[in-house]
Amino acid sequence: MQVCDASAEGQVAGLAIVEQPIVGFLVLKRGASLPAWAQASDAVISAMRIDLAHQGKGFGTLALRAVVDWVRQQWPEARRLVLSVDEGNTPGRRAYEKAGFIDAGVREQGRIGWVRYMARTLG
Repeated sequence: MQVCDASAEGQVAGLAIVEQPIVGFLVLKRGASLPAWAQASDAVISAMRIDLAHQGKGFGTLALRAVVDWVRQQWPEARRLVLSVDEGNTPGRRAYEKAGFIDAGVREQGRIGWVRYMARTLG
């Protein structure tokens, strides 16, 4: 994974998922950039995309495992890595589970449909 860009305050980081060529990206947030549903000590995956041509090849799961180490090193004060996922995104939910994320059991109406919240401790 490579850092694409980060905000001046260090609250948002964009990471590229590289496997010649770049096959996806994810965006992390913390601090003042956190969504209302997150805790102050969380780091949030606010976006993650794998190119359609590369889906189903394990890149998402590998990236999620790698981002755990990245957050531990770059944002050591973060206690959990959390995310919201569209309830109907079965492949995404499966990749998150394979990477150690646990469904928090909360289902809410999001801006485009029902979402579930998932978390992984970083300790």
